[in-house]
Amino acid sequence: MLNWQRRIAANSLKACVPFQAELRKLKHSIKPPVPGRHHELVLDGIFEQVAMIRQAGGQIEGVRVLEIGSGWIPVAPLIYRIAGAREVVLSDQHRLLHPRSVQAAAAFLLERSDRIASGLGVAEARVAEVLNVPLSDGLDAMLGALGLTYVVPLNGDTLMGEIDLAYSHTVLEHIPPAALAEIFALVRARLRKGGVFCNGIDNSDHRRSYDERLPIVDFLRYSDLAWGMQCINPQDYTNRLRHSDYVDLLTQAGFSLLDTQVHVAQDALARIDPQELPERFRNKSAEDLCTTWSLMLARA
Repeated sequence: MLNWQRRIAANSLKACVPFQAELRKLKHSIKPPVPGRHHELVLDGIFEQVAMIRQAGGQIEGVRVLEIGSGWIPVAPLIYRIAGAREVVLSDQHRLLHPRSVQAAAAFLLERSDRIASGLGVAEARVAEVLNVPLSDGLDAMLGALGLTYVVPLNGDTLMGEIDLAYSHTVLEHIPPAALAEIFALVRARLRKGGVFCNGIDNSDHRRSYDERLPIVDFLRYSDLAWGMQCINPQDYTNRLRHSDYVDLLTQAGFSLLDTQVHVAQDALARIDPQELPERFRNKSAEDLCTTWSLMLARA
């Protein structure tokens, strides 16, 4: 059995254990997640988002920002705060943040003040201004001191008021298409005139994090049924949407694209034949199928 097969099998068994959400919450209360090597890449990803927004004439300084899918460690929203955002609204479908993870995120960024200042084009004093604040044990008070608020779950009843900018980073690929359509409609409804929506999307086969021997878009060869069997554990779910699918969803929600950056995996491009894939992928171009990273900026 290959590495990825063992990992998927183990995760599927875990998903069958009762009270998984409660067990995970207990685990994280004892040992909260902390930033790791992945978050070094998050820094670069958010720097790219900020640069794209500014180049398109979008404003970050003094605005209210919505993050879709904040997860456990709020590194990305704190970078937006350092870039000048007045407030960042964090959102999840389930409550994930823990006070010690928030403290760890702030410490992680303070240790990289020079890199962050350079990447954002701000003074190092701005990094300290945002992060060197008293962080009490209470989560809400801690978030308030950092200029953050937390909305769970994200919907029209919990997200109050207008937003000036919305973004996500390596999140949309984990959301079912129907739910994506609802989120895009909500962002469109709450976004003020002239506001922008920026998304970094990892379109690659995430099983490669378990086994780098896998081809980068290997998951496209499975039928929906066969792929669903590999996503019994929700943490393994990716929707397999391609770049063009996200463009269509944004357009249907009333957005127009301002800028797009994509990465096409050339090794995969040389080997793929759309006609050998399941029907849902046969009308896609080879370049679309092999686009493994999308950075998209849209305006309502």
